[in-house]
Amino acid sequence: MKTLKVANHWFNDSGDVEIVLLVPLDKSRELRNDLFWYDGNNRPLWPRGTELTDKDVLETHCYKQRKMSSIDDIPDDCFMSMT
Repeated sequence: MKTLKVANHWFNDSGDVEIVLLVPLDKSRELRNDLFWYDGNNRPLWPRGTELTDKDVLETHCYKQRKMSSIDDIPDDCFMSMT
């Protein structure tokens, strides 16, 4: 069952790091961490709006995760993907 959705994602200037913001489809659910950093071949390249299961996310290999508090959590050398 799909439980998560890609709300947004960013790439760094060199294109080797992807940051993914996930939101729960069930608005009563709160995620412990919702911002995930991926690098190299571990980047999932999910388009914005992609719906995922918890298992889909657990099968990926992020190198960092945290709870997003503001847009300032995204490094200055990153740009928002238009997809």
